[in-house]
Amino acid sequence: MWTLVISITTALVFTVLTGVLVLFYFLPHKLIRLSFLIRQYHAGMKINYVGDEEMIFCYGERNRPQANKPSIVFVHGFSSSKDQWISCFKVRVDRLVCSVVCFPFSVLIFSHVSKYSKFLKLVGLFDHKIHLVGSSLGGAIVGLYATKHPERVAKVTMICPAMQTPVDSDFAVKLKEALAEGHEKLSFNDSVLLANNIEGLKNLLECSCYNKSALKISDQFFKGFLTLRLPKMEFYLRLFKAITTEENFDLLANIAHEIVVPSQLIWGKQDELIHVSGADVLSARLPNCYYVDIIDNCGHAVDLDRPGTLNKHLLKFIREECRNESNTKKSD
Repeated sequence: MWTLVISITTALVFTVLTGVLVLFYFLPHKLIRLSFLIRQYHAGMKINYVGDEEMIFCYGERNRPQANKPSIVFVHGFSSSKDQWISCFKVRVDRLVCSVVCFPFSVLIFSHVSKYSKFLKLVGLFDHKIHLVGSSLGGAIVGLYATKHPERVAKVTMICPAMQTPVDSDFAVKLKEALAEGHEKLSFNDSVLLANNIEGLKNLLECSCYNKSALKISDQFFKGFLTLRLPKMEFYLRLFKAITTEENFDLLANIAHEIVVPSQLIWGKQDELIHVSGADVLSARLPNCYYVDIIDNCGHAVDLDRPGTLNKHLLKFIREECRNESNTKKSD
């Protein structure tokens, strides 16, 4: 009897290991997708699709809206996805967590905030107060949405939001040099954000993370990520050209005084893409800024470098909302 059990167990383990090795060496992108599915399952992230005749939205959610509590809506950054927020989904707060992803090209342009209202209607959140959380490009977008629809926004958290900062990062310097040659001449070689090969992905990860240990992963994983990324590259280039205008560079700083809802800033102190000096500009202009949380030993990808600290600061702001709705300005 025990011999049979051991034999079956050994065969199963061998089969699983063989499958993993086959995926790793021949189909690494399939292995990455499988890992995403496993992480989504453990975080309680349920993937759904909603849409109409114009567009389809893909998003992740956990729990359902509650009439007396704001729902939390996460908006990812440029070329990222819903999986950016998996670590935040693991935080056990008794309210809906919803990650907005996979928007069509026009939706991510700052002037098209009406598309977000459409999404909120489709998922049943249009009549609910929401707590918007956005990172990088998503951070700028949630700030703009809060100025357009303050009656629907309970509060807003901006994480390293895309903006012109007093101190230019190396990324900003190189981008401005490329733009000086002509906006329409922008190509995949002009920005680390437009990485379209393995070396480019390594450079992107190096610029995004303070913790460089992530660079030590096998090239097979970079190959897998590249396979998933390449079909979207033309879209990314069009989007990049659309958002890299002088008007958009200064947009968030110019409208910050109109973000009247309670707000929070979170920034990686060693951010190499959007310099941390932007926090000083925004905190001085936001009329209802509760927290300015600068995280040490952290780059632009806060969710990768310091996920636990990010969750701690988010929870602090969530609980502050429940205790205190005054306009007291606070800073950590």
